[in-house]
Order: sequence, then structure tokens, then C-alpha cells
Amino acid sequence: MTDDMRYYETFYGIHTNHWMVNYGSFSNHHKLLVKEYISDGCITTATSIATTSYKFLYPQHIAKTYFIEGVIYGHVTFASSGATAYLCSYKVNVCKVHEDTTETILFSTGWVQVDATLVWNSDYSVGDEHVYPFWIDAWDYAELNEKERIYIQVQSTCTSDDNFRNCAGSSCTNIVVYHSNDATYEDIKITIPLKM
Repeated sequence: MTDDMRYYETFYGIHTNHWMVNYGSFSNHHKLLVKEYISDGCITTATSIATTSYKFLYPQHIAKTYFIEGVIYGHVTFASSGATAYLCSYKVNVCKVHEDTTETILFSTGWVQVDATLVWNSDYSVGDEHVYPFWIDAWDYAELNEKERIYIQVQSTCTSDDNFRNCAGSSCTNIVVYHSNDATYEDIKITIPLKM
């Protein structure tokens, strides 16, 4: 492989209970990007309430200097929890954080409107789970150096209105983001094209 060829690296978003990362603006951070799932014997958390934003940090450096260029793709997973809920939209940002705490959004899906009703079945205590794919054109390459690390940011808007009004002003208390440590489902998955 020559230096100008790109290759694709796949990451999965998980939440580790007993492992935290401190880097740049990330302090005692539990949500990570991993290249492969860790042992299912590890204590992890499968879901988080879909507040406005979650960040999943890749805790290692990839190379001294490298570039992201090509098509980024993957998927994120949302589900209802405790009651029927209404997911208005979601957004995925690919970002970098410098050791000096500077955070930069490199590429984004922009807001993707879904207006999805996620039904909760109280008889069985189970809710609808929706997996949403994304693709991001990243042809205006981004450069990263040895003092910067990659993270992704998952954002969402929700409403309590089944007509999907007031999406920006409502919390997502009955919607969760899935990030289980389970290779069967791959709740959060992203593939990033890299050039060294």
C-alpha cells in the first residue's frame, strides 16, 4: 500500500462503567469508540437517555499525521423507553479534540428529519428500536496530528407531540440512544476513510 492510498477503519460506540478517559476537554469520560467489542464480561451500560448530545471518543492516537478523506458511513440506534415517544431528527458529527481542549467539527450529516413514533409496549416492557444509517461526503479532507484524537457526536431532537410540533424545545426523556457492548447488534457503528 502506498502512502496516498486510503483505508477504512471501523469503530463502535460503547459506554464502559469502570474505564474512563481523560484527554483535552474530555474528563472522566465513559463513552468510547473501539475497533472491536470488548469482553462481554466487562461491565458496560447499554443505553443513555437521548439528551441533546453524546460524544464517543477514540482514546488512542492513530498516527503522527493523517487525513480523513472519502465517504464516512455507519448507523446509530434509538429506542423508546418507559412510554411511547417521538423522535424528530438526529445528527452525527465527526470531530477532533486537541490536547489543549479545542474541539472541532470536521464533517456532519446535518440534521436528518425522521419524525418517527417509537412505540412502548407496557405489557412486555419493551419499546420500538430504530436503526438509522448515515453517509457523509468527506472529500474536503481533514488533517489530524499527534495531539488530536477523533470522536463522534450523536445528537437528537424529540417531542411529546404525536404531530411532531415543538421538536427543538422538548427533551427526549422517553428515548434512549443504544450503545451496548454487543457485536450482534452494533448499535453505533462508523467507518472512516483514513490516509496516512
